[in-house]
Amino acid sequence: MSNHLSLAWRVSTVAVAFAGLASCATLNEDQCRTANWQQLGRENGAAGHPASYIEDHRRACAEHKLPVDQQQWSIGWEQGFRVFCTPENGLTMGREGRSYANSCPLELKTDFEAAYSVSKALYDARASRDRIQRELDSLLDARQKAEKPEDRQRISGDIEIKRSSLRSAERRVWEAEGDYDLYVNSRGFTRR
Repeated sequence: MSNHLSLAWRVSTVAVAFAGLASCATLNEDQCRTANWQQLGRENGAAGHPASYIEDHRRACAEHKLPVDQQQWSIGWEQGFRVFCTPENGLTMGREGRSYANSCPLELKTDFEAAYSVSKALYDARASRDRIQRELDSLLDARQKAEKPEDRQRISGDIEIKRSSLRSAERRVWEAEGDYDLYVNSRGFTRR
């Protein structure tokens, strides 16, 4: 399982890096002219781009009056999507807080989305807790700097409300960590 996870991670990382480089106009004239459409489709699929992403390439290459080999791109995309739409990648994407465009095909969707949901919930809970902690720290700093007693009193009330929010956020993190651990352990994955 770990070798499969490692391979999926490496392919996804390379594909995401390629997608980042090509994201502005997807392809320039030289790339349209020399593209290995099957390889490009594989990279696009592994990066999580939906099947409709070929239209972006079509528009980019049309600017240069160059064709797109949709058949070869689709063959590669199918291969790449099988790498992207794995539960392991769903865990990684959610853990990193990355968005998911609901683009996995039906036969792969359920397992990918279950993994993504549980890890994204943990990411979101931690992000919310961290934001509330920063807000609390800011209020504590403001109270210390406040010169008027009425300002300190008002800020003290805000601090108590924020502390209550922080306790609730910490409970949500604890629950999300429990859900994540249960999911990971039930499927034999290692926790990261």
